[in-house]
Parts: sequence; C-alpha cells; structure tokens
Amino acid sequence: MHPRQGRRGGREDSSRAAGQAGRDDCRPYHRRLADAWVDVAMHALDTGLVPQRTHMQVTTSLETLLGLSGAPAAEMEFSLPISAKAVERLACDCSITRIVLDSDSMVIDVGRAKRKISGPTYKALKVRDQGCVWPGCDRPATWTSGHHLVHWVRGGPTNLPNLALLCYRHHWMVHEGEWQIVRSNDGEILIVPPTMTFGPPPRGPD
Repeated sequence: MHPRQGRRGGREDSSRAAGQAGRDDCRPYHRRLADAWVDVAMHALDTGLVPQRTHMQVTTSLETLLGLSGAPAAEMEFSLPISAKAVERLACDCSITRIVLDSDSMVIDVGRAKRKISGPTYKALKVRDQGCVWPGCDRPATWTSGHHLVHWVRGGPTNLPNLALLCYRHHWMVHEGEWQIVRSNDGEILIVPPTMTFGPPPRGPD
C-alpha cells in the first residue's frame, strides 16, 4: 500500500515522499515508505487539506526542554513519555502556552498561547529557502517545517538569520539524531555529524 496525499497531488506527491531525501539517504525502501506516511500527513496539515489542524498537548518541565542531565521525560496525552530531543523538535514551530504549577501540580498561572514562527516570518522563510536546506535534499517548502538554528529556549531569536526549512526526516536527524546544522558568515548551510556523548538517560515522569 502506498501513501496518498488525497485530494491534491496523488501519486506524484506519494512518490516524492517515498523517494530518497538527498544523496546521504540510505534508508531501505520499506523505511522510506513508512516515513512517507508521516510526510504526507504533515503536508496535509500544513497546507490546509484537512478542515482543522490537530492540536497536541505536550507537558514538559523547563529542565527537560533545556536538555539538562537527569531531567524527567516529557508527557504527551495518549502516548508514552517522549524525550527532551523530541520535545525540542516539536517546539521549533508551535504555539507555546506557559502554565505554572505549584508543588502539588495545581495550576497557579496560565499565559497566552504564542506562535513561535509568525505567519509573515514563515512566508519570508519559504520564499528564501524554497525547500529543505539540507544539502542534496529536494523536498519543496510545502513539505518542510521551520527550524531554529539556535533553539529559542536557549536564547535563539525567531528571525530569518536563525531559521531554516527542514523536511521531517532531516528535522528529526538534527534533534533526535543529534546532527548539527549551522549557517556560516556568508550564509552557507553547513552540516556537522553527531559526536558521541555520555551521560545518564532521562528518567521517567514522576
């Protein structure tokens, strides 16, 4: 069975999603086909092919979002605990609501939801990057999401010099896969492979 986008694109978009994402893509075909389902679903949500975008709530501590050693895993409704890296990826382009809890997990303050990458900024980002900026990747802008080169939780600004478009696979590689993507002084995108690190694994939710 092949993933289909639905009302628009059909086999062309399905074939694109299941194709190799650049010269470095060594995934077997069955893995690429499975990942294509995720790509097609994300594309449908981002381009308005469904009546309403799905809302997902992730509860995490500041320590987890900062990736501090020993911080608890984040919690997502109807799901197993998720890692700090997954939370960081999801938080690159989402709406953030600050909720302060006391020691008994009672809500004591709720802030207003704020979109991290605004509509005008995202439009300018798509015009500039045209698609996934990972070298050799041919995913167009409509199959990508915004990525903070220096994450906003670490003080990175949400402006064009600190943003880049990445497809789902390469966005995952940067966060969970621990690759690094940096922009040189002349604007060139540079890819840095992961290095081995040692430390205690995140503990489960309390």
